[in-house]
Amino acid sequence: MAFLGSRARRAALALLAGTALAGLLGTPAAPAAPPAAQPDRVMTVTDVWMRDVATDVGLQPHTGSPIWSSPDVKVCPTAVACATSQFPVVGMTSYIFVTLRNPGPYGAGTDSGSLRIYRTSPGGGMVWPTDLTWVATVNVVVPAGATTVVVPWGAVPGPGHFSLLAVWDSPDDPLPLLTPDLMTNVRNNNNIAWRDLLSV
Repeated sequence: MAFLGSRARRAALALLAGTALAGLLGTPAAPAAPPAAQPDRVMTVTDVWMRDVATDVGLQPHTGSPIWSSPDVKVCPTAVACATSQFPVVGMTSYIFVTLRNPGPYGAGTDSGSLRIYRTSPGGGMVWPTDLTWVATVNVVVPAGATTVVVPWGAVPGPGHFSLLAVWDSPDDPLPLLTPDLMTNVRNNNNIAWRDLLSV
């Protein structure tokens, strides 16, 4: 019994020594399997998104232009949706319409989270988040399909040129770490949309 145990130990040592020697001699190892194709972002449980341009399908990063004219963010003079975004009037209540889409390419399922709306100042900077002023936060449940959120807006700045940003965030579809560059954030996150405006 002891003899058989000793032979087994010697065989195991020989196998290990052979493997180590092959490594020292540079014997090529079996090629590693190629990595699986990865999406542009890590999969999340859900994926609520907004279009940057009409042809946008939610993929990140998005290279379409103009990135500052999202068809899913528009301003209308009444609570009835207008066909295209209108210039808001200073001193008058306007209405912000944001369309949230579900599912996107990185997750599926009904989501519950916050839609936050920010604006820049007329003629001001566009650094995230220091140059942004909060406009509204709406808690929303987003089932499959398109969900439009309407926000009354009485504090239109200006007159002048400025931007609106719509930002979706939820525990199952969280925002990643953002950069100070607004355009980079919009291009790389399908839950941020941008609409340029001119108030009159």
